[in-house]
Amino acid sequence: MKKLAFRTRLLLGFILVIGVVASVSTWTGFSFISRTVMKEAMLRAEMDLGAAWSAYETERTRVQVVVSMVSQSEALRSALRGAPASAALSSELDAFRRKYDVDFLTVVSGDARVLARSLPPFATGDEVKPNPIVGAALEGTASSGTVLLSRPELLREGESLAERAYIPIVYTERATPTDRTVEDRGMAIEAAIPVLDAGERVLGVVYGGVLLNRKFSLVDRIRNAAFGDRTYEGRPVGTVTIFLGDVRIATNVMLDAGTRALGTRISERVYDKVLRRGERFADRAFVVNDWYLSAYDPIRDPSGAVIGIIYVGLLEKQYLGYMSSLGLKYLGITFLSLALAAAIAIYLSSGFRRPILRLVRATRELSAGNLRTRVQIPHASREVTELAYAFNSMAEALEIRNNELRDASAALQKTYTEAEEKNRAYLEMLGFVTHELKSPLASIVFAIGSLRDRILGPLNADQQALLKAASISADYLRDTIANYLNLSRIEEGEMKLHLAEVRFCPDLIEPLLSRLTDLASDRGMRIVCDVPGNLVGVCDPGLVASVFQNLLSNAIKYGREGGEISVAAQPDDDGRSLRFSVWNEGEGFERGAGEKLFQKFSRLTSGGDDTKSGTGLGLFVSQRIIARHGGRIWAESEPGRWAEFIFTLPVAPEQPQGGAGDAGPG
Repeated sequence: MKKLAFRTRLLLGFILVIGVVASVSTWTGFSFISRTVMKEAMLRAEMDLGAAWSAYETERTRVQVVVSMVSQSEALRSALRGAPASAALSSELDAFRRKYDVDFLTVVSGDARVLARSLPPFATGDEVKPNPIVGAALEGTASSGTVLLSRPELLREGESLAERAYIPIVYTERATPTDRTVEDRGMAIEAAIPVLDAGERVLGVVYGGVLLNRKFSLVDRIRNAAFGDRTYEGRPVGTVTIFLGDVRIATNVMLDAGTRALGTRISERVYDKVLRRGERFADRAFVVNDWYLSAYDPIRDPSGAVIGIIYVGLLEKQYLGYMSSLGLKYLGITFLSLALAAAIAIYLSSGFRRPILRLVRATRELSAGNLRTRVQIPHASREVTELAYAFNSMAEALEIRNNELRDASAALQKTYTEAEEKNRAYLEMLGFVTHELKSPLASIVFAIGSLRDRILGPLNADQQALLKAASISADYLRDTIANYLNLSRIEEGEMKLHLAEVRFCPDLIEPLLSRLTDLASDRGMRIVCDVPGNLVGVCDPGLVASVFQNLLSNAIKYGREGGEISVAAQPDDDGRSLRFSVWNEGEGFERGAGEKLFQKFSRLTSGGDDTKSGTGLGLFVSQRIIARHGGRIWAESEPGRWAEFIFTLPVAPEQPQGGAGDAGPG
């Protein structure tokens, strides 16, 4: 048998190697293309869902702005002040509704009764307080969100809304079984704005919204922004839908007949994850009559309950076609390379190595951080040339992204610097205002005290009562200023202790009790002091007095009328600290709420009553003062019976290092 020539064997071997490599490369390439295309498509769907949410939130903000503008109407305010509501008010509301492209506007009195509506039958007199958004506005807080409206509610808002919301349910493959045949509820983006009088009291509420049922302009606007009007095999490449429950109420998914797929439903798999579990679904899903690469997010009402879904989908067929096209191109390049291999093997063997080495060197430079690295396009094989082009494109993209990241970092740093400057200005203003108020307030307190002590002459009972009320208000204002002054120093890190040996009972507690006796007596409360007269410690007297002032004021304010308040102190078990407590009878607070009470601007409540005045700073400032002394403070309670605030102070604390300046209560 005649042996093959070396060149032939070399060529056959080379072809065999290329054939094996080509086969492996083809399989790997097809797998990579499939995974990459589908992954990028799903990523695109999720990004488009983010854009859909942005448009949705923009619509919510627009509705809130429109309702806010309507709330400035003088005719509306006159009606809320007691003037009889007239047809003119409904006409004005209807004009606003048409002008600003909302579906309904309603005026509600302070007792939650409807005064006027913008649509026939112009129903009035019904109570709308169960609506959570209107309920929040009646409490004085502007509110907006997505709500469900029952058919009776829609009929009251406007018969045309009930007609528009009525959508027959269409049988849909793979949907969850149901006996329902129609969806007559409505889902709306709604906003409510309180109308306040000069005293900041709620006169009433204006609310309005956009009904999402058949709101095709919204879903079409989102689709056009994300996908344009591109189609694939006669179908839009992207679709957007808003669901009420699992029923499509606004969509640009089309049926085979060319109509919108209103009333069709989501598949059972999507229903389980989004509506039942409240999670995002991002995967391929069967949508009415075709497969889409889909992303679904739950839409929640103000209470957090899932009431609907927002969906964005990309037609899977176009990506399957794209993968097939890429695969065929990849396969064609591979077989073309194999066919040409025999003819150019020897030629390539000498010219192939040099451009590869250049690419290797360029890759190393790129990995070392030289993003300006580029390779000269070689006069070599097509694959190597494409690789060089791809490398240059990659390097250019990396350089562009690196520059963008650098610019973004600079912008972020600028924003951070501006925020620091604003915070510093806020702290300077806070410190300046509280300092400026201290002296005038001290004069007021002194003047009230002089009058109450009859230095300027006798007082009758009415005068004494008036001065007593003024004294209580002045004391409250003084304590508030002290808390804000201490807050300013805490925020600026300038709280410095001025330590001194004090006798807690005569030096701190008894003067406070003499000031607070009238306030406690007004509520029929008795203060019991169980602090030993000879108890001595080292602390900042002004700051610790501020802590006692905050705790005792809270005990009087939130304690039970006619109840008892107890102030106690004793050495702690470890012998290295003193333990103080302020206990009062009262409603207390729920378990687990103790830590929240010491947060900035947190407010104590009494049995669900949140009407008592206060800044929410006292406990926060007290916690920082005690921590500055090296102690700790906490709260305990038995709900419905009592509350107790306890803090410890070291027997001999060390002078902390910090900024200069008096940190006393002022």
